[in-house]
Amino acid sequence: MIKKIEGQLKNTIELKRFSKEIKVDINYYSIVYLLDNDSEILLHNIPSLGISSIAIFTNKEQASTYADYNNRTEYRTKAAMLGTILEENKHNDCIKLISLNPEKNGEEVDDFIFIPFFDSLTKQKLISPSDEAISLLSIDQYSHRLMGAEITFFSINNKFLPEDNQQRSEKLTTVLDDISFIIPRIPMPKGSINFICLILNLENPVEEKAFIRDYELFDCYSEVLYVTSDLKLQSGSLQEISYDGSNLEGIYLPIYNRQKAKRNSVNS
Repeated sequence: MIKKIEGQLKNTIELKRFSKEIKVDINYYSIVYLLDNDSEILLHNIPSLGISSIAIFTNKEQASTYADYNNRTEYRTKAAMLGTILEENKHNDCIKLISLNPEKNGEEVDDFIFIPFFDSLTKQKLISPSDEAISLLSIDQYSHRLMGAEITFFSINNKFLPEDNQQRSEKLTTVLDDISFIIPRIPMPKGSINFICLILNLENPVEEKAFIRDYELFDCYSEVLYVTSDLKLQSGSLQEISYDGSNLEGIYLPIYNRQKAKRNSVNS
């Protein structure tokens, strides 16, 4: 239901133990600091989970202290735009992980940042496995690129869910917990429209409604939108967005006009 994280983790429950969940005021375009030896970026290890993640810091001194304490003096502190780190480290097989301000002497971090994987089949950024998002093959890739939309997709359907009602309920709860942790921690570049799209094809309105909620996202210009099994397009507040599904413009333009109106109201 969730694509593998760092090739090892299949859910986020274990990650939560290592995150202080400290809200840090950065976004896709913020300058952060990493440690680099001209051939690779220094990783933050979490041995108890058997994974490593990219270590980044919000100030230069903290990065240098981390390197010195861990005897990694061959690494130099370098400034980088967060978005550049995201784009250069996205993977085609798993969700990549970034540790924000890891402790110099431990496994805890201020928070985690997730890099959606780029699916070679659908040519989209995903947080669900590609075999659950086959419907995305219907997206007109040329029009998608022309319109400059920035979207990350998550898809869930009945195909991979247990038939037993109790097991199904437990699985859906786990998936909901996972995406609730991941979605607010995905930075996105600013496009003509920006959203994380959850495609809910469960054919059960009650189950689908449980997934629909407002999230405070990493970037103020992004939002989460939902497509239900009856093909309604909704916001997290259950506001329905009318669209023309005969072409991509008919879907994207109502979202564009909606987000443009919201930006104008904030700036007025």
